[in-house]
Amino acid sequence: MGAWLRTWFIVLFIGHRVASAQHVSQLGRFQVDNRKGCVSLTVTITNANLITTGYCTGLNPCEMNWGDGTPVQTNVFTHTYTQAGTYTLTVLYQTIGPDQITITVRPNQPPVFELYSCNGNQVQVRVTDTFYDAYIINYNDASPEVQVPKGTLAVNNHTYSTSGAKTISVRGKDVSAADNCISANQAFTAVPVLPVPAITELRVMNSSSIEQDFATATNVAYRLEIATNNNTTFQLVQNVYNQSNAALSGLRTDDNYYCFRLGAFDRCAGNVTSYSNIICSADLDLTLLSLENRLTWSTQPSGISNFTIQRNNAPLATVSSSPYSDTNVSCRTTYCYRVRSNYANGSRSLSAEKCGETFSSAIPAAIQNTTAVVGTSGVELTWIQDPAFTPESYTLFKRPVSGLLSPIGNTTVNQFTDNNYTTAEPSCYRINYRDVCGNNSNPGLDVCPIVLTGSLNSDNSISLSWSAYEGWLNGVNHYEVDKFNTSGTLIQTFNTGTTTLLLDDTSDPANQAYRYVVRAVANDGGLGMAVSNELVIIKEPKLYYPTAFTPDGQGPAENEMFKVFGQYLSSFEMRIFNRWGELLFVTRDIDSGWDGRYQGREQPEGTYVFVARITDMMGRNFTRSGSVVLLRKK
Repeated sequence: MGAWLRTWFIVLFIGHRVASAQHVSQLGRFQVDNRKGCVSLTVTITNANLITTGYCTGLNPCEMNWGDGTPVQTNVFTHTYTQAGTYTLTVLYQTIGPDQITITVRPNQPPVFELYSCNGNQVQVRVTDTFYDAYIINYNDASPEVQVPKGTLAVNNHTYSTSGAKTISVRGKDVSAADNCISANQAFTAVPVLPVPAITELRVMNSSSIEQDFATATNVAYRLEIATNNNTTFQLVQNVYNQSNAALSGLRTDDNYYCFRLGAFDRCAGNVTSYSNIICSADLDLTLLSLENRLTWSTQPSGISNFTIQRNNAPLATVSSSPYSDTNVSCRTTYCYRVRSNYANGSRSLSAEKCGETFSSAIPAAIQNTTAVVGTSGVELTWIQDPAFTPESYTLFKRPVSGLLSPIGNTTVNQFTDNNYTTAEPSCYRINYRDVCGNNSNPGLDVCPIVLTGSLNSDNSISLSWSAYEGWLNGVNHYEVDKFNTSGTLIQTFNTGTTTLLLDDTSDPANQAYRYVVRAVANDGGLGMAVSNELVIIKEPKLYYPTAFTPDGQGPAENEMFKVFGQYLSSFEMRIFNRWGELLFVTRDIDSGWDGRYQGREQPEGTYVFVARITDMMGRNFTRSGSVVLLRKK
């Protein structure tokens, strides 16, 4: 406000106040010193006989009704109003009637004002309050009080003689009102030079807004300036006063980067005296590739030492420039990134957060190594898969040895048991899977368990054969055939190389039955052994006997008796008959033979028949019969 205009207003205001120092009632009979003011307002009737004589005295009293609910009083000339409102003061004169005046009492409200530091220990007071007609400023340094009108002219500059802490008071006053309103006080520090501000942090909040934190001084006016995609062409974007942060909206942070600086503004002189550091946002883009999240960003690099990549609000890496690829990711997982620009002066700028769900286009490797173990309740399949892929679920397929595949089940672990497998109808399998990235694997290698078969030859030797194992990418190194007795004790192991045939003609009178299992050993380690079904072979019990004997006492000794010899027998009974069917000999001891006699008498030469009833070691019953010729030497 110009000095002449402010002086004119003060003169006009004071002149009006002097001219209106006394306020006359409606009929002109009395006057008061105040008719307007703030709570508490004291009003005094200074003259009750402006146009009369002798009224409102002890001889001719008046009644005063102050209009605020207090009792009517006689010849009381002073009253204090303690509540805001508009009141009618009435003075009742005897014989001539009443006269009145309106009293206005305002709330006693301290005014609102702002203080602005300027260079040279100056301060600017700007009253933003409009409740009163005018405002009186007291700088509390022995200088005269200054009165300013409300509105745009409610501004005053003042220079202190020294720097340091000050107190400034402002009170309101209406025209033609008492000067009794309460003051508002603010502390202030006068400074010779406005301090340089700093922008400590910038945060891009979303695609349209940015927040900033400042290091600023109290009562200093600042101007926040912005430049788009550069750090030179700045323009004013926002005024900053007594605040440590600011939020800007209406930006396009996905298409641009923005640079900011904060200027200390001397309102007394009307110019910027010093600027803060320059800090810039970063325009971050996230591109999702197969198992790769690629970050690129643009910003003004001046003053930046490095960039910190944040993933899910945690530091991930520190780099010197754009771009950056995050390959340590899992598919179908959402990752959120921010780039933090680290300035050499300690300030930092955070980009907007960009999020995306990682995917993979890699086709999972096929399952090519599966081990099948045939058991009494089916076949158990276990497999190894490429650890580069994490399975979500496996699907098992089954087919006859010559037939089409069909699904039989799903599992989330690398093991599956088919309880419906039988060697009577052998099957093959295939295992495919879907990984956690949602991709289906290439078809797995077919798996055909070992099917073991065998037969007993007439000489009680055993012929075994089995199907070649399928299920390992690099095939079988060799086969091993384990031979067990019926108690499960391992008797012998045969290494057949890659041959799938075995003739077991080993003599073993102690064991009649055998259990065979074929094991395949892989060329690759770590696959375990594929195991066939168990095959049980029971050898036939055998009886051996001579076709003739000579019980004549002339030897040799083995020809003197007729004995049978057996294999795999647990019980034995033999009967010998002559040609007329007469029973001549009975024994239950296989080591006991017939000496050619019946009831002590030698039997004639000729052919005799024997019948043997035997039980083998497996508990089976048999009957064997034959004939023998009895000879005697002449």
